[in-house]
Amino acid sequence: METANNISETGQKPTKQIWTVGNFLSVSRILALPILIWLHYANDFQPNLEMKLVVGYIILSDFLDGFASRALNQVSEMGKWLDPLADKACAGILFAYVWWIGMVPSWLFGFIVLRDVLILAGSLLIKQKRGKVAMSVMAGKIAVNILALYWLALVFTDAETLTLILKYASVTMLGYSSYIYLKRGYEIMQGAQYE
Repeated sequence: METANNISETGQKPTKQIWTVGNFLSVSRILALPILIWLHYANDFQPNLEMKLVVGYIILSDFLDGFASRALNQVSEMGKWLDPLADKACAGILFAYVWWIGMVPSWLFGFIVLRDVLILAGSLLIKQKRGKVAMSVMAGKIAVNILALYWLALVFTDAETLTLILKYASVTMLGYSSYIYLKRGYEIMQGAQYE
């Protein structure tokens, strides 16, 4: 369980580096999104091999950005901000797309956007008051991964039961992770040490 005095996840002191392998992977993940959307749209909303390759790259880069940063000792202040921003961009853009084509309800898309806007606003407030960015929490990473599975089920399968299960699992984890972020943000604003 996370405590007020144990908020760091890496144990490494973040650097001020900008051009790191992890940061490049985070940016490339965002840049892959228009390609993925175009491939789906241009193929009459049907998945194809090219889409699967782009999705594979997005998933791999999401795993590798943090791994590379830790392995190469390149954990940076920018990376702590850029990695979750890339995750939020992926979720926001991909869910905006499936909402636009009528595959998800407006309330769910609104919930995803509102949560991410509040997390980003909280991060900016922490950065302004405490001078550095707090790393994302495991509950948030799990929520994003379940949300990604939901998106994949929507776009790549016709399995209604699986899609419904992943939809409500996403809502549950998004709500839980929002609580964790709120609690953690409160602890940081009260003076807890963090990385």
